[in-house]
Amino acid sequence: MVRYKKYLDIEVFEGKITNHQYPWHFHHCYTIIIVESGSIIYEFQDKSIRVDEFEVLIIEPFLVHRNIISQLTKYKAIFLPNEYFDSQGQYKIMTRIVNHPLAVDTIVGLLNKIELNYSKNELKDYIFKLCEYIDEPQLKNRDLCDMDTYKISKIDYGLPIKDLAKKAHLSKFHFQRKFKKKCGLTIGQLKQQEKTIMAKRLLENGKLSTDVAYELGFLTKVIL
Repeated sequence: MVRYKKYLDIEVFEGKITNHQYPWHFHHCYTIIIVESGSIIYEFQDKSIRVDEFEVLIIEPFLVHRNIISQLTKYKAIFLPNEYFDSQGQYKIMTRIVNHPLAVDTIVGLLNKIELNYSKNELKDYIFKLCEYIDEPQLKNRDLCDMDTYKISKIDYGLPIKDLAKKAHLSKFHFQRKFKKKCGLTIGQLKQQEKTIMAKRLLENGKLSTDVAYELGFLTKVIL
């Protein structure tokens, strides 16, 4: 059982899944995963972590990862645009496990406020308090910020691979190999995911599915 909901510009995913493996991917936004029962394995380029019942995982934008579920697991994922965190000043939330009961309760409180349709400004104020609270050293949450080097690099998606390699002063073969090793995705996989994200945004803004497909190259127009 899975379900998506959207509140303002925030998305919430609810899942109750027994067996599932999601492929390597990343998000443009912050992701907060709350495990209510069971457990999820999250794999990153340099480590694998297990998120158990009553634990929360916070993932930074553009960090490549995949998740594996091998038992009955109930969880929720909140996808929060970067702007909710960009205004937090000194509090930069890194990728980490949050398992202190008070911190977990605070994050559950955020989910409740999202579902109760609090205003954007009210949510920003609450997230500021949340960042302040999570940053407390006595909570002893597991900080995984050393994975920062594996965030997706910013590239010009309109350029062919040979031109990207030339800008990096590498051969096409070595550029593709180094990019895959560092980011976890090939250039082709990255471009495909970016297209999917853009298609979703265009559809949400009311654009026709056929126009989106032609605009992003999923379909080719036939001129008679």
